[in-house]
Amino acid sequence: MARIAFIVTTCHEFEGIKVLSATLKQHGHQTDCFISSLERDFHGAVLDFRPDVIGMYATTGQETWAYGHIERWKKDLPHLRTVQGGPHPSFDIDLLRDEEMIDATIKAEGEYAMLEVVEAWEANRSIEDIPNVGYLKDGVPFQNPIRPAIQDLDALPFPDADIFYKYGFLQNKRVMQVHASRGCQNSCTYCSVGLMKKEWVTGGKNETFNRTKSVDYLCEEMNDILARYPNFRMVNFGDAALNMKHGWLEEFAEKWPERVGMPFACNVNINYLNEDDVRHMARAGCKSVQFGLESGIEEVRTRVYGKGYTDEIVYSIPQLIRKHKITYRTNNIMGSPAETLDDMFATVEANRRLLPQGCTVLIYRPYKSTQLGREDFEEDRVDIGKDIGPSFQFDSQMKRDDLREVVNLQKLFNLAVYLPFGVPMVRRLIKLPRNPVYDWILLAFLWYQHAVVSGYGMLDDFKLGVLNLGQIFGKRFGGVHVYGKGKNQLIESMDMGGEAAFFEGGEEPPPQPPKRKKPTLVENRWRKSGRKERAAG
Repeated sequence: MARIAFIVTTCHEFEGIKVLSATLKQHGHQTDCFISSLERDFHGAVLDFRPDVIGMYATTGQETWAYGHIERWKKDLPHLRTVQGGPHPSFDIDLLRDEEMIDATIKAEGEYAMLEVVEAWEANRSIEDIPNVGYLKDGVPFQNPIRPAIQDLDALPFPDADIFYKYGFLQNKRVMQVHASRGCQNSCTYCSVGLMKKEWVTGGKNETFNRTKSVDYLCEEMNDILARYPNFRMVNFGDAALNMKHGWLEEFAEKWPERVGMPFACNVNINYLNEDDVRHMARAGCKSVQFGLESGIEEVRTRVYGKGYTDEIVYSIPQLIRKHKITYRTNNIMGSPAETLDDMFATVEANRRLLPQGCTVLIYRPYKSTQLGREDFEEDRVDIGKDIGPSFQFDSQMKRDDLREVVNLQKLFNLAVYLPFGVPMVRRLIKLPRNPVYDWILLAFLWYQHAVVSGYGMLDDFKLGVLNLGQIFGKRFGGVHVYGKGKNQLIESMDMGGEAAFFEGGEEPPPQPPKRKKPTLVENRWRKSGRKERAAG
């Protein structure tokens, strides 16, 4: 049987890795997970495990972080193979050109693809016919078609929490991480889910992207974990929205308090939330929710982001949440090409009106796995030579004349929301040069809101912040992404997400007549009023 080591650089419990590990163990393989920030000697710990396969999860900006380790591991373990999954390799397989580092990629859900890859390598068989797998052939990356998405989540083994809870810090913290579903009701243009819905399902009969575990399965999963790790005091559901499936919350409110009885925090989709849902959540033990506001401008949310949240929804649903004594936080985006600086201050004003218990504020990033991100590259809005690292908190890669003000506003956003004189003060402060004080102001608000409002605990969240400080503000392993023989994948594959560039048989299709250019998402914002697109800068 094979030995598989999963490696991650962020101190976090990854649901996907837990389920991959459980599936591999179910078939007799040995697995372990190694978190770089929790190991005294990360490189040596992985080497001592003597893995046959290294598994990596990567979002864009994290795909090359382990290359130095892999190069050395392969010298000591000549048989070692590496496979990468997650959002980045699911939409961009050009990193396979780094053939000394990456032997295969997996697109979309990986439980059975990973199992088949491991067993093929163990038997010295080819992986070229395995669905979901990407590989390099004659120097060219190829992506195999995907298999149908797993419809019955209850058919999967319980996620393998042991590979993360072997670490004392993760085992003894106050809050545990759990998922009740896969998917998302929305198809926001700044998020990869919209393209996942098109590319991660085969279109088979009754195949759906949004799926939910049964309440019975979820309660059994929780009690299986708590039987071995009884110190947890709260659950955080990491789903896109706990109200994913109509009617599910009612059954959850009946069974969760009796069978599990732990308070929880979660994300919600306010477009699909009504007072009955909020009442069920409160009855089940919900203490805090988070939802994506993203912009204070309705036409940006609806016409550009495709989020669908009207002002009526934005300002009415939080009142219901507050009525049932549940705290709430908003998610907000700064620096998208759809907004001017004044628009971003409108988002400040929207939060001042909503009075959430916390505001999470992230800098917009143009991912090629998103509709808006692909458009950004096509329209030359992105400074592709600027390395900003993997974090949403550090900097922007967009071409804007007001970039300093935008990045500073993201850091000082909460001051503008919560201080009586915050808006005029922050309008002045954002004109100053960027400085570490602003970074620490942002971090202080993040710490308080995460620890106190969402119930994570001050000490636990402080430790977590320290362990992930490099991921929050780090500028390493970032956004230039040059693979293989110096090709810049941001340019090479900006129109097709890094995989449509490779044709069956290696032959290019005949040239097609140019298509009529459709209005961009950003242009659509202004078309209704007859105004021209305003420059981002």
